[in-house]
Amino acid sequence: MSGPMALEPGGAEQDTLALRLAGTPARGDDRTLALRLPGFAADPEAVSRLAADLADRIGPAVHPYEVAALLEAEGLTAEQITQRYGHPNLFSLATALYEQVPRTFPEPAPAADPWRPDTVRCLLRGLLFALPGLAYLLTAPLWHPGRHAAALIVAGLVSWAWGQALGHRAHLRMAAGRREAARTLLTGAPLGAALATGAAAPLTGGG
Repeated sequence: MSGPMALEPGGAEQDTLALRLAGTPARGDDRTLALRLPGFAADPEAVSRLAADLADRIGPAVHPYEVAALLEAEGLTAEQITQRYGHPNLFSLATALYEQVPRTFPEPAPAADPWRPDTVRCLLRGLLFALPGLAYLLTAPLWHPGRHAAALIVAGLVSWAWGQALGHRAHLRMAAGRREAARTLLTGAPLGAALATGAAAPLTGGG
């Protein structure tokens, strides 16, 4: 039994496997069993619908391999490619889509203006920085301006300096994660309050 196979690409003979039956050769009795292998007939309508659905993402592609990666990301299986679209493999379908969809060159999105102020964020930040002053307003009846003015000034200066240093430290700790930065703030805030209180206490005159 022999099975001749074509070595040159192209031609319908690639879809046919010829089997010669073994037996005593006789003139005029050359029996050959031909098995036609299943071929793939592309479905132009299904391919066109797929091209229309993915045109915005296929257009910017510069190679069919990019389209193949897109099809994989869309979850197309080998069975869907062969049965629904009639292509033998992923790259055949990707090439057909690449050739069908015109190339597009979308403009990049405009970059954000770094000098444009974020008004809402600036207002929230200002309110956050003003929160320490709220404590002075709430405790104003307990203070005597004549004797405690110096203590208030010292406490304010120490608190401001400590807050700036603590904020810078927390910003550096962001490289290790938000949890580390939060831990720095939770540890540093009570220490700053204690430091400001300790610096202002001697100036209150014990009253």
